[in-house]
Amino acid sequence: MINYLSKKPVFFILFIIFICSCKKYNADFKIISCVLESSMDVLPDSTFMSDAIKMQITENHIYFLERTSRQLIKLNTDFSINTRIGEWGIGPHDLTEPRNFFLVNDSVYIMDIGSKSIKCFLADNNYIYSFNTEVFSEQRIFTHNNFLYMGSYNRDLKTSISLLNLTNKKDISSFGESFDFNHSLQNIIKNKRDLLKDHEYFYAVSDNQPIIEKYDLINKEKLESFNYSFIPIIQKNIEFINSKPDSPNSYTAFVRESYIDNGELYLLISTQGDKFLANTILRIKLRPNFELNTIYHLPGNIYSTFCIENDTFYAFNSETASIEKIRQN
Repeated sequence: MINYLSKKPVFFILFIIFICSCKKYNADFKIISCVLESSMDVLPDSTFMSDAIKMQITENHIYFLERTSRQLIKLNTDFSINTRIGEWGIGPHDLTEPRNFFLVNDSVYIMDIGSKSIKCFLADNNYIYSFNTEVFSEQRIFTHNNFLYMGSYNRDLKTSISLLNLTNKKDISSFGESFDFNHSLQNIIKNKRDLLKDHEYFYAVSDNQPIIEKYDLINKEKLESFNYSFIPIIQKNIEFINSKPDSPNSYTAFVRESYIDNGELYLLISTQGDKFLANTILRIKLRPNFELNTIYHLPGNIYSTFCIENDTFYAFNSETASIEKIRQN
């Protein structure tokens, strides 16, 4: 009998290294096909849904920007009541091109790129005030200690995160490491990041690099990075992207959106190639270390935004122009 392991010790060592690498990067994740519980393509106020932007959930209400009406929608989780916040127009209280928002206590702040301002409303649609700003982000943003954190590339300092003082609106600073793509335009368009807060840390998620960065909220220092390129769907996306010719004024994003809930990070991933899909969500535990926990497959084909409450996804299906309530198991 031939002992192949004794004859080829190099192959045995490589095999052991491969197994250890899989353990290191947590190859033993679960794969779950999610179940559609209900969907809604007509809002309770009898208007048809259009494209939803930046869904988030708080206190049993889903908030999202609606692209066609250019209003912020507040919808309860049983899909029975909705409130519209803000109205399209050219007046000082109106919205022209709202692209993002954030919540602070009972107030809603809408980032209106068209008027280069942030407008504040109460959740019942009462206008409070607005202020002008030159710094915007269409990615996930958050507030902490009366500062607004945004993923925004600074060409002079080559930083990736902007900090807007909500008390002194003219006080804007920047920090955070950026990726260097060896082209000035690529550095601008490919350094976008979702920013998501979790207790004393926050996480920066690139839409085009398989990198999650962990920052300390106190001293603003990057603590570590997590490279999740070992996941098969990410490997295939990178192979597809690398097969395309480079263009300085465009790029391919495979992270459609991210969300954070109960110490876990969720990434909505698109599948690049002959048939475009965006129906895979990666669930990554953040404590004590980064760890891929679960891969979810959503019931539809293409989703653009989502949020989470307990074991339920609320996601916007772009093909049917509907919000879906989806069970994780």
